[in-house]
Amino acid sequence: MILGEYRFIADRGCLQHLESSATVTLTRSELIVLGQLAEKPGITLSKKELSFAGTDSAQISESAVVKAVFTLRQTLGDAGAHCLHTIPKEGYQLLPSQIEDPSELEPTSRRLPRTFVKGMQILSLLAVVVVSMLFFWRTSVSNYEGPPITAESIAITNHSGQKISLDFVTSSQANIAEMKRYGDVLAQHITQCEYSQWQRVKIALSHDQQMLNITLFSLASPIRIRNMKISDFRARPEFISANWLKEVKICE
Repeated sequence: MILGEYRFIADRGCLQHLESSATVTLTRSELIVLGQLAEKPGITLSKKELSFAGTDSAQISESAVVKAVFTLRQTLGDAGAHCLHTIPKEGYQLLPSQIEDPSELEPTSRRLPRTFVKGMQILSLLAVVVVSMLFFWRTSVSNYEGPPITAESIAITNHSGQKISLDFVTSSQANIAEMKRYGDVLAQHITQCEYSQWQRVKIALSHDQQMLNITLFSLASPIRIRNMKISDFRARPEFISANWLKEVKICE
């Protein structure tokens, strides 16, 4: 039975604080009075009934009943004192905050203090947050490719003797082999050019290897730049084909 911030445990003769689980042992008079009122919640019992405690003779005096009610209210505090009502010229009545089913209550020895339970809940939440942050950090670090760099450059000479630099730009070493494959195809075509206005060609492949970026640079004044992006979402992309080279007129 809940009385404000306390639970009344009749078989132990005490009040147990709901938050701290600290117990207050009741005096004989307090236990007789509260025990009878708890057995009949909402029913008014006179001082005489409470003093006789269901027997043929008084177990405590009526003045002891009054004193027990007073001390019980003090112990229960503001939150629980309102459960213990005085009915003028009739007696006393108990209206508990909550009546519990004894079969659903845990044994007191096994019940953890609420402050401990709340503390564990907070620690569990913090642990989840920390683990999530670590997972996000490790994922971010593992996916970071670093800034794009020119991994390798090769020199190409076309039919007219022009020197053209072919640069492979990447932030992932895993792309180098595929980029060289596309670079070889592009280089073969550039060497067939009679003349090219481009002095440098940069090739970059996306991390998922489904987009190839080709940038052409004319270093003569005024500097010109031509950028082409090719997408191919097949399992085995083939970005550079004879038709594509003819269409874009890469020599011009």
